[in-house]
Amino acid sequence: MIRDLIDKIPKSREQIFAYPMKWEYLDDAMIETRIKPWIAKKVVLALGEQEPDLTTFICECVKKRSDPKKLVLDLSMVFDEEAESFITKMFRLIIYETEAKYKGLSALSSTTGSST
Repeated sequence: MIRDLIDKIPKSREQIFAYPMKWEYLDDAMIETRIKPWIAKKVVLALGEQEPDLTTFICECVKKRSDPKKLVLDLSMVFDEEAESFITKMFRLIIYETEAKYKGLSALSSTTGSST
């Protein structure tokens, strides 16, 4: 079931950015346990060191349901050409997590270690 969900998530930037998000399923616990650690890891990979303020800023943008295109612009100063890829992958993760919770798979997904 999880594999089917992953296969149904769009892969192109255009489809991901246009996806009808189930924001009502994104809560603080999901952000803290699934989204924030992913962001922190990707920030370290991109910049070579932890940037807690940047990680917090991005999490706040997610909580505010920021437009992905605006986030790409906002983060391009930090991530350069990697901003679009970063935001696309992050939104794909958000789609996965919210869809999994919507379908009742969230308890399963947190134990499988799957990530985007």
